[in-house]
Amino acid sequence: MKISRKAALNTLTGAFISMPFLGFSRTKKELQTFKQEFGVAWKRSQDYTLTVFNQMPEEHIDFKYTPESMSFRTQFVHCVTFTAMQLAGRLEIPNPYENKKDWEKLTKAQLSNEIKGFYTWVEKVAGEVSPERLAKEEGFAGGKIQVWQFFYAMENHIIHHRGQAVCYVRLKGITPEGYVGW
Repeated sequence: MKISRKAALNTLTGAFISMPFLGFSRTKKELQTFKQEFGVAWKRSQDYTLTVFNQMPEEHIDFKYTPESMSFRTQFVHCVTFTAMQLAGRLEIPNPYENKKDWEKLTKAQLSNEIKGFYTWVEKVAGEVSPERLAKEEGFAGGKIQVWQFFYAMENHIIHHRGQAVCYVRLKGITPEGYVGW
């Protein structure tokens, strides 16, 4: 089997990116680097999230592929509210979405603005957390991870729901725009 240079580089890049989840701890300087790295990755996440979100016509924003599934709208609302709840609880900071308005009544444009505001809030939180707090271990999924790793775990959660949203777009006969990577 012949592997192209591009495929090999992609594999190595994926391995490098996943290293933080293998239990590596970081120094104070590396935690400052995390803030810069995360800021870049988070901006790309916002761009792609809004690309996916904006592909669904407003008249289909509440589309569900089965009665028990989340709606297209709810995929995004869940990402915002769940991530904010998790970060606020772990970092002991106010949750700006704790008593939020009726999400189901927001127009597509209003929800898009809420998503942008959420991404701005998370980026601000990540930038303000002290290196000591970022290094602290917290319970997660039956184990423990450092707080800086938790930011990536929340991004992984968003990736999951964004992927589901891509399927909703396809079910409405729309060819999704290409992936926006790092």
